Amino acid sequence: MISVYSEMFRLAYAGYSYREIRKMFPSYNSSLVTNAIYDARALRKSVLKLHSYPKKLNPTIFLRKQDYKIEGSKVSIIYKPRNRLILSVFPSEKQLEKMKQGKVKGARIVENDGKYFLNVVVEKEVELPPFNECKSIIGVDIGINYLAVCSALVDGKFTNPLFFKGGEWKHLCNRKRKIKNTASEEFKKITRRQHEILHTVAKRVVEYAKKFERPIIVMEKLGKFNNNSYNKRFNFLLGNWARRKLQFMIEYKAKWEGIPVIYVNPYKTSQICHYCGGEGKREGRVFKCLKCGRQYDADANASMNLAKRFRQLLDEETMTGERSPEGVSLSGEGETCLPIQAHIQPGNGSQMKRMKVQQTLRLPLGVGGG
Repeated sequence: MISVYSEMFRLAYAGYSYREIRKMFPSYNSSLVTNAIYDARALRKSVLKLHSYPKKLNPTIFLRKQDYKIEGSKVSIIYKPRNRLILSVFPSEKQLEKMKQGKVKGARIVENDGKYFLNVVVEKEVELPPFNECKSIIGVDIGINYLAVCSALVDGKFTNPLFFKGGEWKHLCNRKRKIKNTASEEFKKITRRQHEILHTVAKRVVEYAKKFERPIIVMEKLGKFNNNSYNKRFNFLLGNWARRKLQFMIEYKAKWEGIPVIYVNPYKTSQICHYCGGEGKREGRVFKCLKCGRQYDADANASMNLAKRFRQLLDEETMTGERSPEGVSLSGEGETCLPIQAHIQPGNGSQMKRMKVQQTLRLPLGVGGG
């Protein structure tokens, strides 16, 4: 079935029509041809848009929700008229729970190290609380020394921050840098391990947020990365940082749990003391405030500034931009003094109360009877 679908995909990518492909494979179900054409045209469209041409076509079988059915530990897939392919599927308890919570949509059959998996897309409707009703603000700073640092602002006070060390990430990046052949098995193995690390960090960030009442996760709005440093190793680490990928994982996992996510302008969050608002300087991993003399972990200080920045944005005057730069500085001790540029980025100002979120579940496959 995989070889047949791959051939259909290649023909569709080359420009063959539905009728032409159907004549070549008359014994197979028409939905298989339709799915291959849809997949090939989507790839061709992205190639023409990005001018990034694939060296090799390795399609994965795309299935619409009407093309397969999961019943217990079996999955039946339509591939020939009046004939179904029956395979064993081994979902975990958490995956079964998520499938019950939402609606099962499309799926893909993928191969990884000789093992086959069914990647099922599950969709559910969640209700996100309004920003002004969130009681706990979780600032998340993404970096290199620590992949992520979480600081929770609850009732005007910060709890102990949570750190995710980036030692293994650095080690994998250094190994990757020495590999010249990106198609080698070692390179692919390192990439898969990096993907696992990001998933684990994103999962634990959301679990940390769930410990607090009515949480909201605040992250920085990332801009373009300028590779201007003369330190090649630092550039390689930063270029392979996958900050956006980690943010994306945190966002979809958080929304699945009904936790809203917002992005704010990170202007000077790493240069200002979260306690007094005074400017400081970073020496290695330590931030030293030049005004109050306090010292903090630099990444933890940045995550606290992100949380406090969002708290300021909840002020109606700051949201509308009517306050003067002098008025932004708060007089109370321990309050942060952040510039007027701390506005919510475009697209974050309006919020949908109800929205549909999706998550992909990877179910191991095995050949079944029948």
